Amino acid sequence: MTRIRFPILFLPLLIALLAACGSPAPQAEPTLAPTQAPTLPPATEGQRTFVVDSDQSQAAYAVEERFLEKALPKLGIQPGVVTTVGVSKQVEGEIRVNPDDLAQTPVDAVIRVDLSALTSDQPRRDKWIKENGPSFLTYPIAEFRATAIRNVPASYTEGQEIAFQLAGDLTIRDITHPVVFDVRAKLANGVLTGQATAQIKMSDYGIEPLNFANTLTVADEVTLTVDLVARQK
Repeated sequence: MTRIRFPILFLPLLIALLAACGSPAPQAEPTLAPTQAPTLPPATEGQRTFVVDSDQSQAAYAVEERFLEKALPKLGIQPGVVTTVGVSKQVEGEIRVNPDDLAQTPVDAVIRVDLSALTSDQPRRDKWIKENGPSFLTYPIAEFRATAIRNVPASYTEGQEIAFQLAGDLTIRDITHPVVFDVRAKLANGVLTGQATAQIKMSDYGIEPLNFANTLTVADEVTLTVDLVARQK
């Protein structure tokens, strides 16, 4: 796969380049791209299936940008470090878990996020990252498939929030790498809620962090955060 620069790295530059342009016309709320729906293996005994509530779930990235001495004359931005954040509210998936036997019963999960729906505080820049650079309109889906659950308690009481790790494979632009999410979650009244975070390197996915001489550098590390609400099927 061709190596590209991740679109979020261009955000400050795009702000400056597009500052003189008028605001774009409002766009309709995007829907998850029409690709194959997430699938799981058949449920094992005791597993309960939870379907992600797309209206109450979201995924986000956060990356550190460092503005250097020429950022002020070129971009009108003071030198310093900032964190850039983008959010997609287009999330779907299924989770299968046996709350009565977390330590022994496999946890199956597949979560998909539409990257073409990522939005930040600059709509014009969001349009650019969909149509240029990594072309998220062409490669819109990031997918995580769980392979193991770690450090779960021996027993679980409904309504209790617990912390654990969920290991699996994350695919972005047809490149797959193992990732471990730190998770805090609870189950109450048939609703599974939780937040999962993980750190990845853009370079692992063929994405070169931007280094614009004397103006801007961007860290290779990106923090991913997924906030999920899933209802029992």
